Amino acid sequence: MKHVTIRLLFAVLVVFVLAAQGEAQEKKMYSWTDENGTVHFSESKPDGQQATEQLIPAADQKPSASPYATMDSGPSVAEQRRQEIAQKNDQARVNQAANSAQCASWQAEVERLEPNRRVFFTNEAGETERMDDVERTNRVAELKALIAKNCK
Repeated sequence: MKHVTIRLLFAVLVVFVLAAQGEAQEKKMYSWTDENGTVHFSESKPDGQQATEQLIPAADQKPSASPYATMDSGPSVAEQRRQEIAQKNDQARVNQAANSAQCASWQAEVERLEPNRRVFFTNEAGETERMDDVERTNRVAELKALIAKNCK
């Protein structure tokens, strides 16, 4: 008799636990808007109001995944902006290096042409020619103008 009573109490306890879990999973929430535009929420359905019914998941249940969570939407706007800025910075560094190389080349040419009165160069035909003084001073002035305009 004692074992039967214990089994019966255990069965009743299991029924109550299962009922409580079912009740926790089936909780509902109602929302409605009053005449002033205020949104109200309640666990009981309001009288005389058009209410929207929503199921509330139990505390131990994980909420269903958002349909947007599964989509691969790519980087966020902020991440895209950071990538753009990084690309612009990289391009600016490349441009700065090229500009520095060009300025160094012009400066080296000025240092070669300016102090020397006899400057020789090879023409398109492969012949060595001497640059006359007017051509040399014009070239030095041209290079110095380029340096002043483009180099810091």
